[in-house]
Amino acid sequence: MTTGILLAFGAASCLGVSAILVRLGVQSINPLTGLWISLVSGLALVFGLAFAFNAEHFGKLSLIPILWFALNGLFNFAIGRMLNYLSIHLAGVTKATPIFSTAPLFATILAIMYLGESATIWLLIGTGTIVAGVALITSDGVRR
Repeated sequence: MTTGILLAFGAASCLGVSAILVRLGVQSINPLTGLWISLVSGLALVFGLAFAFNAEHFGKLSLIPILWFALNGLFNFAIGRMLNYLSIHLAGVTKATPIFSTAPLFATILAIMYLGESATIWLLIGTGTIVAGVALITSDGVRR
């Protein structure tokens, strides 16, 4: 479990650095051009590593998991990343990244609706905290 938590923090720090790099990049080029550069370079790296460490498994893959991961690639890497890059370009890192980090809220709702996962009191408190945080971030600068 400790390894999983450390890896999650590593992923979070990489995503934080990524947001800064996107902001620096979209100052010079169109966010959609940056998206293509990111997707192609990421595909080359991940496919190369996957093949290098798991070449024997490529011939044993069945169609259903491939389709699920293909849909994940479409929503996560293509559409999600495009919207992320555009939001960073338009709103800036400090507003877009925390809102982008509401992914657990949507994952929780969908997991409860479609996978039958249970909603505990701690889950509801955490979800409420996410909503409150987004409300605070998006209300910054709103005049009454």
